[in-house]
Amino acid sequence: MILLIHREEATKYLVVIGYYVILSGAYALSGTRGLFNLGMYAFDFDFERWLVATTLVVLVAFALPSRASRVSDYFLWMHAAVPVVPTLVFFSFSGGTPGFAALVMTAFMLIRLSALFQPSPLIPGAIGTSPEWPMWIGIGAMYFFIIAGGDYSSIDFSLDKIYANRAQISESQSGYFEYLHTNLSKSLLPFLLILYYTKRRYWLLGVTVICSLGVFLVSQHRAALFFPLLALLCYRSTGWAGAAGGRGIMNMFSAVLIAGMVLICIDATVLLGDIAIRRTFIVPAALNYEYFRFFQEHPFTLFSDSTLSFGLVPRVYPDQVPFLIGYEIGLPGAHANASYLGSGFQQAGLAGVLLYVLILSIMLKFLDGIGKQIGNNCFVFAICAPSLFWLIDSSDLPSVFLTHGLLLSMAILWLWSPYLRLHLSRPESTTHKPITSPSTPPETA
Repeated sequence: MILLIHREEATKYLVVIGYYVILSGAYALSGTRGLFNLGMYAFDFDFERWLVATTLVVLVAFALPSRASRVSDYFLWMHAAVPVVPTLVFFSFSGGTPGFAALVMTAFMLIRLSALFQPSPLIPGAIGTSPEWPMWIGIGAMYFFIIAGGDYSSIDFSLDKIYANRAQISESQSGYFEYLHTNLSKSLLPFLLILYYTKRRYWLLGVTVICSLGVFLVSQHRAALFFPLLALLCYRSTGWAGAAGGRGIMNMFSAVLIAGMVLICIDATVLLGDIAIRRTFIVPAALNYEYFRFFQEHPFTLFSDSTLSFGLVPRVYPDQVPFLIGYEIGLPGAHANASYLGSGFQQAGLAGVLLYVLILSIMLKFLDGIGKQIGNNCFVFAICAPSLFWLIDSSDLPSVFLTHGLLLSMAILWLWSPYLRLHLSRPESTTHKPITSPSTPPETA
């Protein structure tokens, strides 16, 4: 047993340091291939900064749980992969400041400390029947309102016009359009995709994939294709490793980085490699710092641009902050979103980040409670992974809850927890295999 514990600890450090080395190599390759075409990208390796960054990476590895027994454990591994370790790589190439690196590390460590507390017991959900028909009815209704609310008569659905198409569709749609297609692609479809995978109902899984393609066509957002796949990959990467599933998440991202480097080295597919490396891992760290730098020198927004303020707080800036930051980095008209770290600092500086960390920690305790009710932490994490990834990659916390499907996913998991427990409950220490029949419910006296 002692040898097993030591082996798991050693493996944890190897996985984190290996990911750090691979990401550093991908960062260097992206820079030498000319993908850092803006001033916000740092590409001046500094040995002293590298020593500090490497020390902090070891600290991150020390903080991460060796064995994943809760949903929050899986999230911590994903959070370390994006944006904590990318921020440290960015720092070693002279990006950001020590204060910015300290802010990112502090937020991560506080979330880690909060994960040590046991989740509070939840009131059991009330629905014991299958969620499939309600989900499909919801998907059909969302499709109807999306198509009925937009003008698609003059849209040229070629890939080279995707951004122009997206702008044209958004202009013709109602204000509910963003809520509809994002909740569809990041909540309902990932839920059905993983549910059908666990039951080996592959023809319905194929129908779900086709529906994801349909969301991409009617919204022209590539996220509609990416996030259901992310949910499935998270489910598989955590399930294969059993209780060590947290490491599987970082190994998954390492594989994405290696594939991206291969694609960058092939001239014909630099675009795909650019999306896999620069956009997914490097841009979030750089934009978080741009928010940190800008709002160190300018007034905080104090939630004045959020719908949660109900217009009671006067706006500080005439334009939306993402467009303002886009102008600052040399991309006028670009919607430069930041993760909860940058957007939290935008709202109220360090106090804003700490507030977001508190809310995020409470939310993770709720997910831990749902995972305990259902008896399958991998499933709960995978369903919420698209929204959680968006939170640590490029979205404000309130937007993730309302616009990007996290609140809907949490509600579905809680309401249908009796059904999901009956059909998906499994020991977290075992390797996941698709389930073909419901488990036998415990006998009652």
